Amino acid sequence: MRADAYPLDTVLGERQQWVVPVYQRHYEWEIEEDKQLPKLWADLQDEAIDRLEKRNPFPHYFGAIIFSEPQQQAFGSVRQRFLVDGQQRITTFQLVLIAIRESARAHQVSRLVDVIDAYLFNEKSASMLEPDRERFKLWLSSYDRKLYEDVSQNTPAKLRSLQPKFFYKNGALIKGQSPKLLRAYIYLLEAIAAFCAERIKEQGETMEAVLDAVLGGFLSGFQIVVIQLDPNDDAQEIFASLNGLGKPLSPFDLIRNDVFHRARKTGENDQKLFDERWRLFEEPFWTEQVRQGRFKRARADHLVSHAVIAETAREINVGKIAAEYQRYSRERAFPTVADELDVLLTHAATYREMEGVPQTGPIERIVRVLRIWDLSTFHPLIFAINAKAADDERKTELFTLLEAYIVRREICGLSTKNYNKVVTGFIRQLRDAGDPVGEFRKHLVGLTGDASRMPADLHVIESFSHHRAYADIPTPRLRYILEQLEYGCRTKFDEVAVSTANLTIEHIMPQKWSTHWLLPDRTVAPCESSFQAAMGNHQLDDKTKALMDTRQRWIDTMGNLTLLTEALNPSISNGPWTAKREKIGKSLLAMNRDIAAETVWSEAEIEKRAGTLAGVANRLWKAS
Repeated sequence: MRADAYPLDTVLGERQQWVVPVYQRHYEWEIEEDKQLPKLWADLQDEAIDRLEKRNPFPHYFGAIIFSEPQQQAFGSVRQRFLVDGQQRITTFQLVLIAIRESARAHQVSRLVDVIDAYLFNEKSASMLEPDRERFKLWLSSYDRKLYEDVSQNTPAKLRSLQPKFFYKNGALIKGQSPKLLRAYIYLLEAIAAFCAERIKEQGETMEAVLDAVLGGFLSGFQIVVIQLDPNDDAQEIFASLNGLGKPLSPFDLIRNDVFHRARKTGENDQKLFDERWRLFEEPFWTEQVRQGRFKRARADHLVSHAVIAETAREINVGKIAAEYQRYSRERAFPTVADELDVLLTHAATYREMEGVPQTGPIERIVRVLRIWDLSTFHPLIFAINAKAADDERKTELFTLLEAYIVRREICGLSTKNYNKVVTGFIRQLRDAGDPVGEFRKHLVGLTGDASRMPADLHVIESFSHHRAYADIPTPRLRYILEQLEYGCRTKFDEVAVSTANLTIEHIMPQKWSTHWLLPDRTVAPCESSFQAAMGNHQLDDKTKALMDTRQRWIDTMGNLTLLTEALNPSISNGPWTAKREKIGKSLLAMNRDIAAETVWSEAEIEKRAGTLAGVANRLWKAS
């Protein structure tokens, strides 16, 4: 038995045919979150980004395959390699190549089409015994073979005509009825298309450059261990021993091994190091899988990734966290491994405080905000602040500034996509600051561009009147914003606690308003929008159309939203203002008292209230 690691360029590029024996299972990899395909695509996307952004990529090891070669194969024929284990990987690798090829074909990048075909098919020659079979570099078992041949030899449009039972008439895949191999291929095709479109739009890169990076990251960045069995090896026994009881090493396992290997080399007492420092990381808390962002990972993996960013102030490849940690430890050149672990333990204490239920101290509120916004991207900054700020008062000031940054950008409809770069910039600013609060405030004010700036008060005021908050802000975030606005509207005489678990967001002027709510000129609208009117063949004059369109723009804005402790039934919610006003007037919330004081509720009242709430928001979440 021989085992060596090779890049996929070598494994897939030879003149050969990978044969899946008939007894092997069908293709089984899945596209749901936390399954194999999304994880593979996340790793491949990271490899491509490394190349596009001129970073030195790390090799990504993608498991192993085991194969045997039949003896006495005919000279000139394509060499057959029978897969004992790894058919899922090899099949997926071919699907990735096909998906990249079809993306290239669709955008006339013909050079890549020809390059990829050389990895999918053997060039026909007179020496082949069965040319129609030997041209395929992958020969699947009979169950998946016909579908794979259709996928590998045709465009997506042609494939839909060859396999119509698996597609709707509009061309979308019928996921519940289609084989997993087809689902995997369509998933990869769509993922590559979305990634290319995003890079072209946001980074100005060309389609050819992005596809080149995806292909290069795949063929050069992905490596796999190839195990070739000798004639005397028992293939089934080896398969069972590798897959029956074996458990792959986790990133934290690799880090542990590296840490103690280095400790032994420098003469440190590894038993003492374990007892006094590392033992904490062996608790079940750190191996529990928790979701942050796209995938679930062990808490230890999240801890290390956030700690490395907090310490280096640079973006990292979370798919290669063990290598990233080793790079960080080498660059920092700690006097001892004990010193290195003390830094990690400091961040571990912050992580445990963040994961506590309930949280306590200065960290409590910002953790709640990050959880509601699902922004684990900011966790390294929390680590850095907790390690840098000397007292609770300064931590609270820094966390308050961070909350203001997040909430104001949400109110103004600004993107969260650039937050990974924003976080590293924040950390760099704090790292050497003598006055972390002052430097952080100064840095926030100095940010420019929609990708990172802190919105000014005027932008917040405009957004309260024009941003469709109900449609564009996810419900948990919008509920939090309205809840805090309620607190901001209170006076010293208000002592009513808000039960956030029961709060519901209510439109004051309802979304279905045409029946009971007259237009400002006292006319009745035939429906809620001019588009609906056109679809229903209603004839509208220009004035009525303008009034309807104006109302629709105000309906989902902050000035027309409130909180209630229980949802109104539809008859009241969509009913006339008199009935709704009576119900809202019974609320104990301060913001609802002000609403119920209005004898009418129209666009003018919505605009007035939007301005009032914007003033409260600018006071609660100060820009500097």
